[in-house]
Amino acid sequence: MSAYDPHHILAKEAFPHSGLLRLFSGIVLLFIGTIALQVALVRAMERAGMGSLLRDSISGATAQGTLIALFTFVIPFMVLWVVLRGLHNRAISGVIGPISFAVRDFFRVMIALVIFAAIVLVLPAPEAMRPVSQLGFSTWLMWLPLALVGILLQVSCEEFIFRGYMQSQLAARFTNPAIWIFVPSFIFGLVHYAPSIYGENAIFVAAWAFLFGLAAADITARSGSLGPAIAMHFVNNIIGILIVGTPGHLSGLALTVLPFGPDNTELVRQSMLVELPALLCMWLAARLAIKR
Repeated sequence: MSAYDPHHILAKEAFPHSGLLRLFSGIVLLFIGTIALQVALVRAMERAGMGSLLRDSISGATAQGTLIALFTFVIPFMVLWVVLRGLHNRAISGVIGPISFAVRDFFRVMIALVIFAAIVLVLPAPEAMRPVSQLGFSTWLMWLPLALVGILLQVSCEEFIFRGYMQSQLAARFTNPAIWIFVPSFIFGLVHYAPSIYGENAIFVAAWAFLFGLAAADITARSGSLGPAIAMHFVNNIIGILIVGTPGHLSGLALTVLPFGPDNTELVRQSMLVELPALLCMWLAARLAIKR
């Protein structure tokens, strides 16, 4: 018996239309369709005289801009729905796994990771990495409900695409977990490669995203649903978007921000030395949570 046996539930959903050409076509259509609709949205905002709000949504430097950036993830969600229906004859709910298991494991993992995050956040940080206040607490609370919905939309969209769609389609085709865990995680890391934002740090950020993808893929396979991966991604992004943001990059909703930007080569790389062990601990905590 393999630890990944529960993943057969997701692979079984994908099996009837699991050809590689279908999957490749689906991935291409997913990215092209998303980009096309995003361009259409940008042009519509420009024609409506919303240029300043558009610029804010690209940088995420304001609360409104960050919210718009998060809610634009409805676009790839819509495209994924079309791809699943049109190419694979699958319902979008089919990439989640059994709903009762997904909901149960989502809350199990989220509770475990919230406790872990609370412990980590109260630990003293080096002076060069000590967060500084940004939003007032009352203002932050006002934005919090919408922000949580936006982040849940964002992380669910990414998990549906990479761990739900790509991973299950590959698992229906290949029995070797190394293939269906590695390939979607590599693509996940690739789409997070952003030298225009991170400068020389872009490769390290992409590598971190790749490792996060491996962790999310593993707990998806062990649980047989997207619940744990969505929970891990949700808590991770709450910390990075709402609690301790990075100035100039989706930081408009953050209660505090780091005293350096995403392109600060030395300090970002130093922060990675903290974030990598934290990711390992999050993954282990998630695994323990779904074993209960």
